[in-house]
Amino acid sequence: MRGCHSTLLISDIPASLLALVMILIMTLAIPAATAAEPAAEQTTPKLVVVVAVDQLRKDRLTAQLPGGLGRLLREGRNFVDSSLDHGVTNTCPGHAVIMTGVQPSKAGVAGNDFVDGETWETRYCVADDSADALTINGQVGRSPRLLKVDALGDWLKAEHSGARVFAVSGKDRAAVTMGGQQPDAVFWYETKTRQFTSSRYYLPALPDYLDKFNGVDGFMTAVPTHWVHATGTFRADDYPGESTKYQSTSGHPLNMGNLKERGEQIFASPFLDMATMALARTIIEQEQLGQDSVPDLLAIGLSSTDSVGHLYGPFSAEAEDTLSRVDQILGEFLDYLDERVGKNKYLLVLTADHGVADLPEWRVENQLQQCPNATGRLDFYTFMASLFGTIYWRETFPFDLPTDLVKIAGNQVYINRNYLAARQLDLGRVEADLKRQFEAIDIVKQAWTQAEIMAGTTATARLLRNSLVPGRSGDLMLQVYSDCVIRSDGTGTTHGTVYDYDRAIPLVFLGAGVAPGTVTGAAHSVDIAPTLATAMGLIVPADLDGKPLSLLQPATDRIIQTNHQ
Repeated sequence: MRGCHSTLLISDIPASLLALVMILIMTLAIPAATAAEPAAEQTTPKLVVVVAVDQLRKDRLTAQLPGGLGRLLREGRNFVDSSLDHGVTNTCPGHAVIMTGVQPSKAGVAGNDFVDGETWETRYCVADDSADALTINGQVGRSPRLLKVDALGDWLKAEHSGARVFAVSGKDRAAVTMGGQQPDAVFWYETKTRQFTSSRYYLPALPDYLDKFNGVDGFMTAVPTHWVHATGTFRADDYPGESTKYQSTSGHPLNMGNLKERGEQIFASPFLDMATMALARTIIEQEQLGQDSVPDLLAIGLSSTDSVGHLYGPFSAEAEDTLSRVDQILGEFLDYLDERVGKNKYLLVLTADHGVADLPEWRVENQLQQCPNATGRLDFYTFMASLFGTIYWRETFPFDLPTDLVKIAGNQVYINRNYLAARQLDLGRVEADLKRQFEAIDIVKQAWTQAEIMAGTTATARLLRNSLVPGRSGDLMLQVYSDCVIRSDGTGTTHGTVYDYDRAIPLVFLGAGVAPGTVTGAAHSVDIAPTLATAMGLIVPADLDGKPLSLLQPATDRIIQTNHQ
């Protein structure tokens, strides 16, 4: 004892009195525990479903939507501050990140296309010239061999040999990158044949159920001759800047003309997503997914929002109708999973590979335009003629083409090292000259060199660094000003920038082991694969860029991640 104060130890309290105190504490605690939102029970899902809606901006979703999108926001765990954590916001890197848990820089996906420095050929991100990768009933090769890492399905199969892994999408690059290295099968839509297909990398032939799905009594029976939709609530149906390729008003041709024309019309409509989701259900049934104790994985890429959005913009009548149909088919799909697999026995995540810029004409009319160019658009052909004309007269005159020295893929500019060596040209001089030419264009904010990207300390530099693939990325990455659009035909809109309209994507989980609610704080698409792996009880690879998000904590807790540096 020190002075007038004394210390009471638990050992000094009589046992009977201590027991009464503990009972009282536990009794008083019960109402508080009941009032708080309970954490979800830890359960291993029988089926994990990843739904990636191509070009789905987060601001297009509301909980009032009547179908599956609304249900996810009402009943799921919604990470409201979610975004992409890389700067080249295109389809191939966007889908690869979802299922690999690493940035495009590590996955090896520089963009939808890249220029091979050795061959000086432009290569598609899932192209494969090997005989064993030839598309079934096609003329090109497709496989994941350019992907430098494994994906979630590969981790699953490494631990559970009986697990089944499938991917299906309207786009081959979405299906292939989400499927990973060794899935059971990957399927995508081919416009030339108006059918879903695969490659010999996965299967020697299409399964019987897919032949039936593609057949005369298959999905095409539900496709009308025209796509008819309402006028829309955001703006007039026939709006300046919208593409006229398939008509700019309702009554778009959908199943008319020759086979290739009909295939392309379907690809540019919501009927592609309707067919994709119908095939996803067929795969679940025919492959018996989610019917045993070993978890299975199905990745679904819904591509119509992208093809429609490029043509008409995100707030067009066409885009509104497409999203409404996605909402409907996703609601029906969730009801189907509830019945077939069982509520709280599957885990589904909704996300997107990227967003999209508004139609420039709409931004101008609403006095929202931030692009220095009054129209918001670059005169593409005039620009290209000027650029390559200058390259020709300065560098490749008189016998060589300007493209022998410089090529452009997406927003990236490549310089041919072999040509430089053969003509004894200086890389630094050519690069600096190109940088000056691009930065003289009114819509180009900066033409980033790789050295600037690697040394940069800004948020933009970090995002571009996460997309920089050694040996595959361009010598320059072009950053346009916000709201500026480069489209070769002078209509529609696009994506690919570092801005929020391209990076802010939905991230919502629903199902087994998920506590519903709203979660604030940083969350990224690169976190999806490790989060799902953790939910399935898998060993999460140590070298990932993403980290598992909490699905079990009550969603009233503020969850902030600081691991994306």
